Amino acid sequence: MKFSSFFSFKSPTLLFILTTFISCKTNNKSDSPIVVDGVTVLDGRLELTIMKQDPDIVTPIGIAVDSQDRVYVLESHTHLPPKDYSGPKHDIIKVYEDSNGDGNWDKESVFAEGLFEGLNIAFSPDGYLYAVTSKEVWKFYDEDGDGVSERSQKLMAFTEPKQVYAHAAILSIAFDNDGWMYIGRGNTGAAHWIFQGSDGSEVEGYGDGGNIMRARTDGSEVEIFSTGYWNPFDLKFDNYGRLLVADNDPDSRGPNRLLHAVKGSDFGYQSLFGGSGIHPYLAWNGELPGTLPYAVALGESPSGLLNANLARLPEDYNDQMLCTIWEESSIVRIAMEPKGLSITGTTEIMLQGGKDFRPVAFATDSKGNIFFTDWVERVYPNHGQGKIWKLSAKDNITPLERRGIYDQPKHNNSVETLNKLLSERADLDEHWENLKSNDPFMKHAAIMALSSEGNLDKLKAEINDESPAIRLGVLLALEQSKHAQEASLAGQFLKDPDPEIRNMAMIWIGKHGLVSLREELETSLEKGDFTTPLFETYLETVKLLEPDFRKPFSAKAEPISRKIPLKLPDNFITDLVSNPSHSAKMRGFALRYLENPAEEKDLLLGFLANEKDEDIQMEIIRTMAKVPDDEVAEALLNVALSNEKSVLIRAEALSILSNQPLENWQEAIPLLYVSDENLAIAAAKYLQNRSTDEEVRKAMESVLTDGSGCDSEVLRQELMLSLHQDIGERPGPQEIDQWASLLNGPADKDRGRRVFFSSASLCSSCHVVDGRGGDLGPDLSQVGKSKNRQGLISSILRPSEEMSPEWQGWFIEMKDGTRYDGRQIDVGTYDIKLYTQAEGFIEVDKSDIADYGMSSTSLMPEGLHRRLTNQDLMDLLAFLERE
Repeated sequence: MKFSSFFSFKSPTLLFILTTFISCKTNNKSDSPIVVDGVTVLDGRLELTIMKQDPDIVTPIGIAVDSQDRVYVLESHTHLPPKDYSGPKHDIIKVYEDSNGDGNWDKESVFAEGLFEGLNIAFSPDGYLYAVTSKEVWKFYDEDGDGVSERSQKLMAFTEPKQVYAHAAILSIAFDNDGWMYIGRGNTGAAHWIFQGSDGSEVEGYGDGGNIMRARTDGSEVEIFSTGYWNPFDLKFDNYGRLLVADNDPDSRGPNRLLHAVKGSDFGYQSLFGGSGIHPYLAWNGELPGTLPYAVALGESPSGLLNANLARLPEDYNDQMLCTIWEESSIVRIAMEPKGLSITGTTEIMLQGGKDFRPVAFATDSKGNIFFTDWVERVYPNHGQGKIWKLSAKDNITPLERRGIYDQPKHNNSVETLNKLLSERADLDEHWENLKSNDPFMKHAAIMALSSEGNLDKLKAEINDESPAIRLGVLLALEQSKHAQEASLAGQFLKDPDPEIRNMAMIWIGKHGLVSLREELETSLEKGDFTTPLFETYLETVKLLEPDFRKPFSAKAEPISRKIPLKLPDNFITDLVSNPSHSAKMRGFALRYLENPAEEKDLLLGFLANEKDEDIQMEIIRTMAKVPDDEVAEALLNVALSNEKSVLIRAEALSILSNQPLENWQEAIPLLYVSDENLAIAAAKYLQNRSTDEEVRKAMESVLTDGSGCDSEVLRQELMLSLHQDIGERPGPQEIDQWASLLNGPADKDRGRRVFFSSASLCSSCHVVDGRGGDLGPDLSQVGKSKNRQGLISSILRPSEEMSPEWQGWFIEMKDGTRYDGRQIDVGTYDIKLYTQAEGFIEVDKSDIADYGMSSTSLMPEGLHRRLTNQDLMDLLAFLERE
């Protein structure tokens, strides 16, 4: 399990910190960075001061400042305290005051106590302090203004579940100027939850993602404002009234996200489908229609947000946000710029600490000083340490224009347009046209408006519109409307010629449990284009409609929705593959999803012997890569040697043979001499690891020196590489332009596929393409659409140059010298789990560990180009760039 709050147990190494420090830019070169108690202030125009530290303050979380500049700090004592914890049995809100104006706190008092699992605090526009705990929302009354609460009121709370995980429940709180209170709720671990307001109003969910809920400041009229989060740990408004949310990431997907939340928005996560975030029903960056993308990628475990214009900072911080990145021991500034009706942006580190710097939450006073809390230790239980820091600008800076936290939002055309489109005043014809927009926020507003009850007849009339964008928008609006005839309507979209629309129709059917359409699902695979996402969605939709899932899910028979098994009927894939009434393409796709190919060896061998369709033959051969077996190896060799098979099939069989136990492998040597270039190249690759064998070496040298076999420079390079001969001068890995010139020429994407899945490149050990490969690295099925050629070349040659946060590597070094590298780490009190390529999750005892932390280099090894020819690289690029 991944702790996805600021208590996430991950730690940067010193090398990573130093590397980050060296690479960060400062905004004033004349002012050198300063170091205060191990924390480097990278912007030399700023000053950092410790205001309080343990034992005076321990494990502080939330922080807020009142109108008199008194600083309120939520001190935690109830976050899984150890058995021998000597502190209080409840959380405390402390108050600090600088009564004489000398910059130091000279008064301290306790404002309130008695909270359990407190997470955050904030002042409302009318000056009342509110606190959120893991289960409740509290309002405090200081009726005489002395900094001590006389009474408190519980406004809102979970009625279900009875127990919650503290950092996947209620997390954050903010207020707007219109009388609304916004509350961030984590994913609640897929449990059934009910949240009740002060007036008895309720919202609930079961297996959904986290939400932003909102209610009136008295706790009434509670509603879900936005959904699809993992854990929305903080939320704040910017200068223009946008509600921005810092969201943690699921285990195998990322990065952490800064999101722009609007009414009805869905950011794609549902806890029912597990913690990995990788499921056909999930999105993380707007990949599924109807979900919205993130605004800015954040580092691991963002914890607190601050509008920079609330502080006295240099002018270039104008319109920026600050964010504490707990896991990476840093604070970043976020520069934002318009993107359609929303925003995008980039981050830059301002403060970088070491392993004992864990910044959490922000607040500012009337002078523009920034105060923030520091958990200090990277452990979950209360540990008795903590700090409160002050960050301030030097006197000689030119400050930005400061604002008050509840000033009216500044004028912004994009914000005002979006607000108009989300309101009932917008023109209906405009919404129809906006369904065609490339701006996801504009489309979202259109779908929200068109889903209202008065528009249902209009929606039904447009189901067969000639525009796919209109049809898709109609589908999403109808789904959101919860139309009484939704089964009939969803079924019509299963026959749409557009695969994306059919995909979303299946998601609609699965999410809403429209079991009457179970037998019609298969028709969606036979209409129009057939894609990998479509087939994967089909399989997951079948699982959701199975009685063994549907009945207990509808009845909420399990407190945790994920405990209800989601599985296909027995032999479902095998039966699908075996049924000749299905199309060849469907049967070929199905082969990729055999759960245990080794158990289906006889089935695969039978198919290989009898199947005439070349597409299915190809999928059978590729599936056999997961079945190392003497009999399978012999069958593949026979395919490679058969003159009745196509060159493409024979070359693929040779490629798969590289990982098979074959005793009579020498029978492949004559294939070096065949006239077909591609088959000879495949033979050379297969025999490459046996080039020290005398018979192989002589055959390879014969082709090179005597001109025997295919007259091909590509083959010559392959043979020279196998024989460890010099294949010519090549640029260094840093010389991307020279490489781009060198690799500019004819290429073969089929050969490139074999390079990708070869034992020489090892690409498929970590990466998936079209449903095949490993999951340690990102899926590269669509990488050609997201990276240009220069970017692809750079990623291959310099994998550590640009590492996305979601694919950060981690290491564990054991005391006996063993080292483990992986992508996902979970650190508990006594053990550490790491997701590795070879073994999946491994678990090691902390007492046996010498060190662990973030890797400073990519998990992808350097030097790939040294194991491949120039043509190999050209072919690999062609495969990755394919349409």
